[in-house]
Amino acid sequence: MTVLNETSLYPVVVFGKPEDWAELLRLCSPFLVPADWVKLKELLASSAKSVIVEREYIDKDYRDTYSGFYSKKFAEYPSRTIRLHFFGTALKAEDIWELENFEQDYIGYCVVRPTRVTSIGRTILDPAKIEGLPGTMCLTEFKAHLLGTELSVKGFPHISQDTDVTICAHAACWMIFRYYSERYPNYRETYPFQITQMTTDISTGRLIPSRGLNVGQISQIFSDFGFYPEIYSRDKFTQPGLFDRLLYYYVESGLPVVCGLATKFGVPCMPHALVTFGHISDYQIQPPPANPIFRSSYGYLKGFVVNNDNHMPYQVMSLSRDGSRKHRSEYGAVDVAVFVVPMYEKIYLAAEHVERSAQEILLDRDIGIDALSPSLSGQDLIARIFLTSSKSYKKVRKATPLPHSIERLYAQLPMPKFIWICELSTTALYPQGQILGELIWDATASQYDQFPFIVVHYPDYIIVNNRDAMTAAKDRFVIMKKLDEPRPYELYRNNLKECQ
Repeated sequence: MTVLNETSLYPVVVFGKPEDWAELLRLCSPFLVPADWVKLKELLASSAKSVIVEREYIDKDYRDTYSGFYSKKFAEYPSRTIRLHFFGTALKAEDIWELENFEQDYIGYCVVRPTRVTSIGRTILDPAKIEGLPGTMCLTEFKAHLLGTELSVKGFPHISQDTDVTICAHAACWMIFRYYSERYPNYRETYPFQITQMTTDISTGRLIPSRGLNVGQISQIFSDFGFYPEIYSRDKFTQPGLFDRLLYYYVESGLPVVCGLATKFGVPCMPHALVTFGHISDYQIQPPPANPIFRSSYGYLKGFVVNNDNHMPYQVMSLSRDGSRKHRSEYGAVDVAVFVVPMYEKIYLAAEHVERSAQEILLDRDIGIDALSPSLSGQDLIARIFLTSSKSYKKVRKATPLPHSIERLYAQLPMPKFIWICELSTTALYPQGQILGELIWDATASQYDQFPFIVVHYPDYIIVNNRDAMTAAKDRFVIMKKLDEPRPYELYRNNLKECQ
């Protein structure tokens, strides 16, 4: 039987054959519009074996927009929604009372709003349980309560624009805000209609129905939420490849960013916004040089993982619009004209400053690799640049010890809340997840500091810099120690989660 418990508030559709998906559309009509049903089917047909249809669901995000907008319309809009819970196993009728036994099969949920034009509301799906979704991404845990059972799902939040209250940029901001509010307790939960009201002071017209947002308004919304945003425009970073590397460095740092697109298939189009929060790489290719001293790990990149509010989540935005990958975006990274990064207040050193500083350190006559690290000199060097918290870095390094017990030194070193890291590896070791050293910067440093780094760690040598010292003399280095027996160790994995 395809539909179980059909007359209850919690019917179950079992996907035994392709036409069973038509039963889901029937049960959710008229809330679920056919175009969105097709998107759900395309994303989940290979992975979902059944779905519980939760009728009469009160969704906090839709209720926010309903109270602020839809309740004021002449036409009647329902105040409640439908929530769909997808499972990777075929449930039986009685299984809905023992859902704790099926948590490992829980793919996640999707809210269906009665907004007539686009119906996909708050959606949290586990990419690891969806066929064909590789890569590393920003993911966090969400809870769903269903029939007295708490189910957990790891994912990145997604929502579609409703074309009235929220347009693409509002949806992109919501996705990022909901990720942060769920992962970090110091960020408040913010709802879609609230986001539209965050630009009151800088609006050039009515806020709803919305005509969309410009980059300045997105930045203002980020600021109101509690971020200190950084804006990057492609036309200001003309060095070949630099703009794309900077986007990669921030994503590699576990910072989801709003990307503004100005072209589609290489031709001008209406501005559009999406969220970039992960990437996929191919370690069989040879990265091109980023500068005279190293190749960036960006060179392995095949594409970014994005959420586009016009589609279902977890699309791959390739670099060149190759169109050969499942779950691909119609956009390419070359279409990104601008991106906005949600920065923490006390991160003053930006990614471009770190890349430049890494090059200067490695080429330095006194503290560069030619002077202090013969084992790295002349090698095909790979540099991986990212931002992380010192607390997380110390914790991970304690769990994955470094040669010469360097992790104990790191555990004792005073560090700011956030640090920049440049891991050093080679083209032979990096595809194996191995590195030979790292440079660590004080993220509160000025780009003009002569010694903004905290540590220079080569396989043959380590330097610890006293960030409190006012002198430019080399005696500010409190540790300068030669190391023996260079040995590789694991690269840092904490900002993004693997999805295989």
